[in-house]
Amino acid sequence: MNFLELNKIVENYSSNSEGYKLFTLLDKYAEENKIVVVSIDNTATLSSSFLNSSIGEFLDKYGYDFFKTNVKIKTSKTQFNRLSNYLEKYNNLYSC
Repeated sequence: MNFLELNKIVENYSSNSEGYKLFTLLDKYAEENKIVVVSIDNTATLSSSFLNSSIGEFLDKYGYDFFKTNVKIKTSKTQFNRLSNYLEKYNNLYSC
């Protein structure tokens, strides 16, 4: 299993360009069909721009089920709930 510490990858949690940095790494692991654990600082506030350019791009490319299988999130309950809400909304909008 591979581990990514988000605060060591990005400078902030608010811009598309920083979100894309996370997407690039997730994409690399996905292409190798490897599972990755993303550790998110409990104090981080992930903007919708950041999420759309990282998790959203990943979901667009690989789909919701692949994300659930290959990407694990380690964070606070508050952050986890926000990400779960984001994933649920994405799945409801784009599932066929």
